[in-house]
Amino acid sequence: MIDTPANPLELIEARAKTNPTFILITHGHQDHLEGFEAVNIDDDPNVGIGEDDRSSLPTAAKFGIDVSTNQQLNAGDISLKAMATPGHTPGSTCYLLETPESLAAGERSHVFTGDTLFPGGPGKSSSNDALKQIISSLETHIFTLSDSTVVLPGHGEFTTINKSKAEFAVFKSKPFDTTMSGDVTWA
Repeated sequence: MIDTPANPLELIEARAKTNPTFILITHGHQDHLEGFEAVNIDDDPNVGIGEDDRSSLPTAAKFGIDVSTNQQLNAGDISLKAMATPGHTPGSTCYLLETPESLAAGERSHVFTGDTLFPGGPGKSSSNDALKQIISSLETHIFTLSDSTVVLPGHGEFTTINKSKAEFAVFKSKPFDTTMSGDVTWA
């Protein structure tokens, strides 16, 4: 499971049919955590969240999943790679779903970006330094992924790395405003 938003009825129903290995959280904001206690009813799945965002979860949560950069996370035949992408929050983390078998079969990779990247721009930044950190995270980890990788943001429609990089190129072509922060769009 990735993130536990409010009204997690679908997640609770899915959990009743499976035995999740872990719950991964993209970042420590309430809109991604409101359903955590309802989903994590028995405190049995281990939890993965960026170390700098751990204080946003209940103290009873078991932090058994290392989500440091390039950590490989396996559950059955699913394999995810964690990527620390600080900026939106200090512990923001993205998760890449990509296996050699899926790539060999011509399937596209998927990246769960939480609020690090939306179609058209990054998640809200609290300061210009945070915006710079988001941009660095994107350039280091996310924009290096295959152009066909599907971006699954925490809010809004899906997009692709190719489309996101094209939007970002417009932003990068302009002088950087050293006072810019908050809701930023690439175009």
